[in-house]
Amino acid sequence: MKSLKYLLQLIPAAVLLFLASCSVKPETIRIMSYNIRLSLVDDGEHNWNIRKPASVEMVKTLQPDVFGVQEPVWEQINFLLDSLPAYAKLGVAREDGDSLGEFSAIFYLKDKFEVLREGNFWLSETPDVPSLGWDAAYKRIVTWGAFKNKETENIFYIFNTHFDHLGKVARQESACLLIDRIREITVDAPVIFITGDFNATIDDPLFEPVKAHFLNVRQEAPLTDTISTYNGWGTYDGAPIDHIFYRGAKALSFRTVTDNFGVPYVSDHYPVLAVFEYE
Repeated sequence: MKSLKYLLQLIPAAVLLFLASCSVKPETIRIMSYNIRLSLVDDGEHNWNIRKPASVEMVKTLQPDVFGVQEPVWEQINFLLDSLPAYAKLGVAREDGDSLGEFSAIFYLKDKFEVLREGNFWLSETPDVPSLGWDAAYKRIVTWGAFKNKETENIFYIFNTHFDHLGKVARQESACLLIDRIREITVDAPVIFITGDFNATIDDPLFEPVKAHFLNVRQEAPLTDTISTYNGWGTYDGAPIDHIFYRGAKALSFRTVTDNFGVPYVSDHYPVLAVFEYE
């Protein structure tokens, strides 16, 4: 009788736990990667001053929760922050670890997410200081952050980067270093996203260490495409080089953003947008 009485006492707690587990709903998150094309070059009719209103319109239209940008310099970072007040950013410039040179910054909805941790490292043999790696033409950087949804308390990490366009060894070593650092930083974190311009197509052997731990959303999403991400202002059509990888989430959709937001091209790269479900 005592054991029966004890069992009956446990039933309400078990019911509560069951109801609590049933009430937890997966949430969706919209992740974008965008090589914005730096403003320090003369692109004629595609100059940044002509394109920048379209970049803002694109973000407002697509409404990503988080997006990684490649190539912006300080003036572009400030413009996006001023024009998109719902977002805050993480990241430093690659030349001096402050404001000089290009960023691989992460923008996020500041009212929706809390930053738990953040950091940067360089793709080089000395990743903790601004440095040039292997045979790379330029210094390359990774910016990362750990975020918590303020309402659901779900946590995820995101890493954003831009691999070198010339250094083949640098790209290979960068992929290995990226995975090693993710392993060190995240430990057993279940949900991780990687965004970036990798200057390489997905069949390149450099992605082997990435594929060993992460899925490519372009290949996994039930709604997807294989449109070239580098467009060269309409002069190029080849295999995509901008990618989003993930772990611990369910891919719902992926698309290469080719829409006209006021100009034919928001950049010489098309942004890519993925929607995921995670808990």
